[in-house]
Amino acid sequence: MTPLRTAVFASIFTSATLSLAANLPRNTTSYNVVVCQPSARCIHHTIFGHDYKILSTDRLTVMVFLSTEGRYTRADVSITNLTPTPINLSPEDFRIEALTARSKVFLYVPPSQLEDVPTPTRATPNAAANAPVNPPPNSELSEFEAARQRAEQEAIELAAATPHLKAIIIPPNQAVHGRVYFERDPSATQQPVNVVLPIADLVFKFPDIIRP
Repeated sequence: MTPLRTAVFASIFTSATLSLAANLPRNTTSYNVVVCQPSARCIHHTIFGHDYKILSTDRLTVMVFLSTEGRYTRADVSITNLTPTPINLSPEDFRIEALTARSKVFLYVPPSQLEDVPTPTRATPNAAANAPVNPPPNSELSEFEAARQRAEQEAIELAAATPHLKAIIIPPNQAVHGRVYFERDPSATQQPVNVVLPIADLVFKFPDIIRP
């Protein structure tokens, strides 16, 4: 993905986040823990094919989507500061809570400690140009298959364009987004988990997300 396309992707994502934050109803009472339960202020929204959970208060709008990447659980997170003052963000405080008989907490893994995270590969620049325009009927690679592979590669590169979320000060009326990695129990796939995101003096809790 070229730097220009990466910048366009980031711009589109941020614009979508700010637009959703502006339109969502907000809870005007601040609690220490804010739980994403089915309501007008906690919704699902599909962005780039990913089903995000979105929770909004009068101060912050938080979006989260879970996936599996290598040996880790990856969370794509977006936070919008709706206040007139800066807010401190520290992804080191984030965690995932397993909902099993033997409850377990999975902690944040900093980028410097990640191991064996798959490195997205780029498509060969001339692959599309070299693909046959009218492949023979029995060709192993049809036009449809070539298009599917290009779409999959595009999705990989879009995911790779999302930066690591790091400790940052979110300016007023601004949004930040990025990927965060957590420890993962490989034997506990397709199990519901709670995603817990402490931000400022609030704790955003997204319960019963199915971990891939």
